[in-house]
Amino acid sequence: MSEEQEIKIPVSADFVLPDLDAVVPGTRAVDRGLLELSATYWDTDQLTLLHAQLGLRHRSASGETGRWTLKAGSRHVGLAVSREETDFAGPPDAPPDDALAMVRDSVGDVALRPVASLVTIRHTIDLVAGETRCAEVADDVVSVRLEDRTVETFREVEVELYDADAELIDAVIARLHGAGAADPDSTPKYVRALRALGHDV
Repeated sequence: MSEEQEIKIPVSADFVLPDLDAVVPGTRAVDRGLLELSATYWDTDQLTLLHAQLGLRHRSASGETGRWTLKAGSRHVGLAVSREETDFAGPPDAPPDDALAMVRDSVGDVALRPVASLVTIRHTIDLVAGETRCAEVADDVVSVRLEDRTVETFREVEVELYDADAELIDAVIARLHGAGAADPDSTPKYVRALRALGHDV
């Protein structure tokens, strides 16, 4: 289990990610390029996991087996949202037993099914000081899929924090705002996808 801290920032379709090199003295930007990610979220028909502040997904990059992730809880740490993450190995067709056991501990024995599918084109920039990765900036173009068609497309920037101090966070947010990004919005991709699919959440 690990803790994820990230800041989500909505951006327009024509947003241009600004140069983040030396956003504060002593840091450099390392471009990791583009990656296509496919994610399927599982829940009950009544969205029991969502209402319990849980999220269960299988996500994979092109050509990879992928992994399951269970996210739990949600609290604000400054501009960031912090959640606990637990990863599991397993094929994408059914959640692994260890993940289901953790779900049962929280909400009881429930029947899960795929409820939302997303395809994300991610452009990732690492912000590094010396040998330390301080933060990751991911520019995501997200397509909400229903069978073989795209229902909605949206774009957001995620700033995931690893060893970032307030000066770095403020400088990154200011640089993104200067390029036209909106204010932080903690709405998860999963929730935005459910709304696009017609759910009242």
